[in-house]
Amino acid sequence: MAQSTGVVLAVGGITLANEVIFAPLSKSPGSKASWSTTVNWRVIPATLGLALALGGLEKAAPGLALGLAWLSMLTVLVVPFGNAPTPLENVLKVMGY
Repeated sequence: MAQSTGVVLAVGGITLANEVIFAPLSKSPGSKASWSTTVNWRVIPATLGLALALGGLEKAAPGLALGLAWLSMLTVLVVPFGNAPTPLENVLKVMGY
C-alpha cells in the first residue's frame, strides 16, 4: 500500500464522520433531518478514486503524492465538503463554543 493511501482514507473517513456524526449533533434538537438522507454518499467512490490516483502518482513522484495527500487532509478540515459545515466547525458547536 502506498504511503498516501492511509492519509487519503483518513480524509474520506473524516468527511463521512463529519456528515454522519458531527453534523447531526451540532444541529438543534428539534431538527427532523435524518443522517441517511443528508449524507453525500459520493464521498466513498471519490475517496477510493483519489487513493488510486495518488497511489499511481506515488510511483513517479512519491514526495508530490504524499504532499498532495496531506494537503487534502488540511483542506477537508477547513473547507466545507458535502452537505455539512466543516468538521472543525461542527466539533466546536458540539463542544459549546
